[in-house]
Amino acid sequence: MKKRLGDISKITGGQITSRLEKKEIDDLFEIAPESDKPTITRDALVLVPRAISNGFVDKSSLMKIVCTKETKKGIDATDLTAFVNEDKITKADTLVLKLSTPYDACVITKDDENLIVSSFCASLTITDNDVDLLYVLAFLNSKLYQDQIKDLAAGSAIPLISVGAIENVQIPLPAKEEQEKIGKDFINTMKKIKLINKVVALESEKMNSIFYGMEG
Repeated sequence: MKKRLGDISKITGGQITSRLEKKEIDDLFEIAPESDKPTITRDALVLVPRAISNGFVDKSSLMKIVCTKETKKGIDATDLTAFVNEDKITKADTLVLKLSTPYDACVITKDDENLIVSSFCASLTITDNDVDLLYVLAFLNSKLYQDQIKDLAAGSAIPLISVGAIENVQIPLPAKEEQEKIGKDFINTMKKIKLINKVVALESEKMNSIFYGMEG
């Protein structure tokens, strides 16, 4: 059986972060606009495409911004929803996928909550109880999904895939038990790849240190 992604989930586009910082650009300098109105500010982390890696959020690649908003007094600036709609903030047990190539996706865990989803990404929440979250994650990182989304984007002058295009992607749906197995296998594979990449990076650093040591 196959279904449209839009029939088993809710997909929401991300936030244009430049609208949150309230800065004007004058040549090469950033200028904060003057205003007599009271403002609130808050530091925030943005989930950008580069922070989606091997099915997980790479926290070292998150983008930092300072949200600024003119508002009435008494607003709680510590609450991110004072600056951005709730549906553009990450929540556990959801997925975030890239709207630009390579169109892969990551799972949001409890540790990844309260991040702003970039406008170059979209959030996906499962709405069908017969569909497993990690299975959909595995599918969104598969060649089958890549091929479909590229076909839907063919001929488009816009480099970003639209939410509507993603909603029209067809996902095969085996029995829930089989979905869960595939999802768990995918997560285990991604963890192995992450470990292997770490080992490769350490070995490369070790080799480079040998030659830098000769310079001393």
